[in-house]
Amino acid sequence: MKKIVEILPEWLKESNRWKHLVGVFVVSLFGTILMGVGCIGGMEFKDVHHYNGDHIPIKHWDWSAWDWLDCLAGLIGGLMAVVIHLIIYLLIKV
Repeated sequence: MKKIVEILPEWLKESNRWKHLVGVFVVSLFGTILMGVGCIGGMEFKDVHHYNGDHIPIKHWDWSAWDWLDCLAGLIGGLMAVVIHLIIYLLIKV
């Protein structure tokens, strides 16, 4: 368990994953998880084109350029928002 606590901050600092996590969390909190998934795709598309600099047309685009761990960080943020939605729903339902 101690290793996870030591690795997690470094993992979030890589490739600005914390921005993916927080951004999708906020979108999913005020919207839905589906909006968050769309946001993940948009952020990754922006990252690939921004850092590549070539503005490669999509038909010639290499999907391996995506950082799938950034997508995972965004998905974790979205799932955290879903948990908050469920807690609020259960509190209101009672």
